[in-house]
Parts: sequence; C-alpha cells; structure tokens
Amino acid sequence: MIRIGKSVFFYFDSGLNENYILIGLLGCAAIGPMTYYFTKTQISGEKSFDPKSLWHLIPMVLLACYALFYESYGENRAFWSSKIVRGIYIYWGLYLFYSVFLVIKQRLILKQSFNEDGWTTGVLLGVLAIWIAYYTSSFTSYLTGSLTFSFLVYLLAWVLLTQRKQVIAKKKGKASVKPLNDSEKGRLEEKIQTVLLNENLFKDPNLTMPALAKLVGQTPHQFSSFINDQLGQNFSQLMSTYRIEAAKTMLIDMPHLTVEAIGFDCGFNSTSTFHTSFKKATGLTPAAFRKETSNSSTL
Repeated sequence: MIRIGKSVFFYFDSGLNENYILIGLLGCAAIGPMTYYFTKTQISGEKSFDPKSLWHLIPMVLLACYALFYESYGENRAFWSSKIVRGIYIYWGLYLFYSVFLVIKQRLILKQSFNEDGWTTGVLLGVLAIWIAYYTSSFTSYLTGSLTFSFLVYLLAWVLLTQRKQVIAKKKGKASVKPLNDSEKGRLEEKIQTVLLNENLFKDPNLTMPALAKLVGQTPHQFSSFINDQLGQNFSQLMSTYRIEAAKTMLIDMPHLTVEAIGFDCGFNSTSTFHTSFKKATGLTPAAFRKETSNSSTL
C-alpha cells in the first residue's frame, strides 16, 4: 500500500520528498525475493521461517545504504531512473520467473499438486501483471503500475474471501468422517508405517498428503481427518516424526556424515527446519544429540 500511495502522490506532485520515492523503490526490490519465498513455502508446506532467506534482501539493504551515504535519488534522478530502477525491475523479474518455473515444475513436470495451488498461481499471475505494468511504465504511464497494483490487491482479496467461504460451506455440508475403532485405527497406522518405510517414502521432500492418502487407500479428506483427529498431528508433523527417528539412527550409526547431510537425506528441505524440528522433538539439537549418545556409548 505504501508503494501504491507513493506512486500516486509522485504522479500528481513530482516534487514529492525523495525519501518517499526511495521507500517505494526499496519495496520493489523486496517483492521478488518475497514472491520466491512465498512460492517455495507453499510448495514445500514448510511454514517455519528460515533465517537464511533474509540473504535475498541484501540488494535492498545495499540500495538503501547507497542512497543514504553516496548518491540519493534527488541528487541524480536521471541515473536512478535509467540504471538503478531498471536493475530493480530486472532483479524482481528474475525471482518472479523462477517462482513461476517452480510451480510449472511441480504441476506439469513432477505432476504433483500442493495445498492452495490455485491461490499460489493466482498470486504469481497478479505479481506478474504488476511487474509488467511497472517494467513498461516508461512506455505507458507511471500511474499504470499503481492502478494495476490496486486492482489486483482488491481482486486477490475478493478471491481469497470467496475461496474461504466456499471451503467453510463445503466443510459444513460434508458429513464428518466416522471415527475408527481401535482395531481399524491400528491397521491403518500399520499400513501408513509400511508404505512410508518400505521404500523410505518419508525421505521424499516432495511427498504430498493426497499422494500418501492414495497409497494407503484413503481419500485426502479421510486421511487428513484421521491424522488430525485420531493421531493428533498434521501431515507435516507426521512426516517429521518419521524423519527425526531416521535421523537419530543415522546420527549414531554414521558419524562420518555431517549433520546437514543427514537432515537432507532424511527429507528435510533446509538445515534450519531440521534443527528446529529435531530440537522440538528431542529437546536437543542434532549435534548435541550425537555428542550425548557418543559419550554414553563410550562409558
């Protein structure tokens, strides 16, 4: 909204304080990396924040430092408009098109769906439209980007609210899944364990809940209800349980492998996610667990 407001004020008042203009440019420098991070987390299902993602914002920080300590927008508008602004749009575009590639790869090449894939695609198309509007503003009008931005903000908000209402109505209209008795619950748990362990499917970071549900003979709704209501977990937590147990064994039996290598081998998408999940489950970091078990075995 700051980016939109700045553009509107600048269009009607070219003498706008340069600090407001700089805020808008910094916002554009962050859109690309944030779009990539959003897409990556939507596909992987890992919602925990990865501090390493902040490295992608370094160009934004450097740009701010350049403006504050070297040459501001107001001092050399021609250079900023012809060089830096164009560079920002290219940087934004690179992240945007890579994000689009990730979705295409997931849906068309790997042929795997993911939660809220329609919403993710909608957001990417919206950001693409905004990028095109700003990138071509020198040929059309500076205000075009802001108008596109505003229109898509309202459109995506409407789509999100409509989608949420449909999901709520669908849940209300759908009969609840009948709870399984202890015997049925045990058989299904055993089947899930067999499917995941036989071919080490839990180590596949691209394994989705609908795909696993199909393998155990359940609909996605039945499977989701079972693990949520009767196992007290969500899909991510279920996968994490198997991955952590495998990691504990590897940390003890394979001292030649690094902690990072073990985390990736067990199916975690990032080192930080592995450390966070492992410590939450065991109370220790992977390195501390390895050290403690090593000391115990030598006593």
